Amino acid sequence: MKRPLIYLHPAGGVRPTPVLEKLKPHQPVFPGFDGTATLPGLNSRRGLGKWVGEFIDRQIGQPCDVIGCSFGGAVALWLAIQRPELVDHLVLECPAGLQTIDAKLRADPAEFRKALFVHPEKALPVSKTKEVEAENRRMLTHYGAEDGRDSELIERVAEVKSQTLILHGTEDRIIGRESAQLLRSRLPRSFLVYVWDAAHNIEVDQPERMLGLVGAFLERSDAFVVPRG
Repeated sequence: MKRPLIYLHPAGGVRPTPVLEKLKPHQPVFPGFDGTATLPGLNSRRGLGKWVGEFIDRQIGQPCDVIGCSFGGAVALWLAIQRPELVDHLVLECPAGLQTIDAKLRADPAEFRKALFVHPEKALPVSKTKEVEAENRRMLTHYGAEDGRDSELIERVAEVKSQTLILHGTEDRIIGRESAQLLRSRLPRSFLVYVWDAAHNIEVDQPERMLGLVGAFLERSDAFVVPRG
């Protein structure tokens, strides 16, 4: 039986992509993003991991496959550390949390957006106000993620036991290759795949490639790298 799929969004909030339109995952919105209210005492990516676990308990009621993108990748790792019984297969798309992000890039929203894509023309239209976009960016500070690095996560990431697929865009200027390589070295049940001609947002730059990789991984687990036939 097909397992439920949950998608944990990046710092820009929930956005439509061809990958998400095809996969149709559950997409919880982190408190404070996309016009939602923050919750008292919830102010870390570790806390968000716990919150997602409670969402799964309440809304899904069984173990899930989990995709985490960028900021959502760090939350997905915390979920897998704190509630391993809820995470079957884990897909990490250019996950944040394992290194410091360049301060100059973070300080310039326009330049940061340019760094998200190799092919911005592929991005689907998003109807978010400037106020919502700005509040989403402020949530990085609220959750202690302004510089990207989560020292406690780095110390504990080897506790993740889920079968894991790490995807990294070859043109990613936001998260460096060393971050993906660190994850691969600490997660014994993981695969690292570099997606050619993709920057930080692989879903937009190379949706067909990402769908092929994710679909094969979720279907075939640790045998997904073995060609059929």
